[in-house]
Amino acid sequence: MEVLKIEAEKREEFGKRPVKRLRKSGWVPGIVYGPDQEPIPVKIKFNTVEKIFHHITETTPIDLSIDGKTYRVYLKMVQRDKLTDKVVHIDFYVPMKGHKMRLNIPLKYEGKPIGVERGGTLEILVEELPVEVDPDKIVDEIKVDITNVELGESLHVKDLDLPEDMKPLLDEEEVLLVVIAPRGLTSEEEEEEEAAAEESAEPEVIKKGKKEEEE
Repeated sequence: MEVLKIEAEKREEFGKRPVKRLRKSGWVPGIVYGPDQEPIPVKIKFNTVEKIFHHITETTPIDLSIDGKTYRVYLKMVQRDKLTDKVVHIDFYVPMKGHKMRLNIPLKYEGKPIGVERGGTLEILVEELPVEVDPDKIVDEIKVDITNVELGESLHVKDLDLPEDMKPLLDEEEVLLVVIAPRGLTSEEEEEEEAAAEESAEPEVIKKGKKEEEE
């Protein structure tokens, strides 16, 4: 997993007006904290934020350099302006060794379901899985093979093949996706219809009566 490197400085500006001036001068305020880390107010150049923050997720490991000292952190929260959508504040989390993290990991669904091949519609309900995991076992994404999902079938949390020691924070019966059958049919009902259609398509055997044969 690639580690992102970001430069930051300790922040001395606090309060609405000073922070507003900070933003106008081209900085984004933030905070660094963790279970074994005293909070450190920081600021990062706005240009740096614009370049990299469209590609960062909760699972991206970051080496945050603050006045010459480097901290391994993860993105915890990004606040954006409601009107401009610009980043206005960033929270970084410093995990503690042996202390599990809670975060959302993207689910990467791979393959085309059999049910879709047969005319069904794929509906994805969950795109990110909330989990509890050790920091050194965080993955970029969880790959999920959905090729064998039939018409009317769904995929649940319990069906996932998760990395060792990763605990999902959703109920095991939670539905992740479903393949909706056309006209509301289940795969079993469709098979019955296909069987009935095949039976009706068989050539009819016409038996001649005795009188007809004699003629």
